[in-house]
Amino acid sequence: MQFERQQYKTHLIDNHKIEVSYDRFTTRFNLSINEQRVYTRLLLLGPWRKQQLMINDIPYYFTIRWFVLWRSSLTPQQPCPHRLSIKELLPQRRRKSIMIALYIGLISTIKLTLGILSESNIL
Repeated sequence: MQFERQQYKTHLIDNHKIEVSYDRFTTRFNLSINEQRVYTRLLLLGPWRKQQLMINDIPYYFTIRWFVLWRSSLTPQQPCPHRLSIKELLPQRRRKSIMIALYIGLISTIKLTLGILSESNIL
């Protein structure tokens, strides 16, 4: 099983190339538009981030939430059917956070069940 330190994804909005990268160990998140870096931050202890960006003279909101489940999105400030929005910039990061939350929930449920059963002298 291979673990990747860096996660990358490329998207297209209005013929602009949106590149996103995230480093798991340093928690550095980078966002580039047409190979020009427009956002770079260490996420560390700030689980909620919101930034306004201009793409093709259209204001977009860029949000990151990573408190329990990962979510990063790029949505137009004024939603419109002909303006694209990206619901998840790093889908592999989202999937991994969901799997970890499910695993923790399952293990916690098993431990709690075994603790209750041992206290009630059923086991």
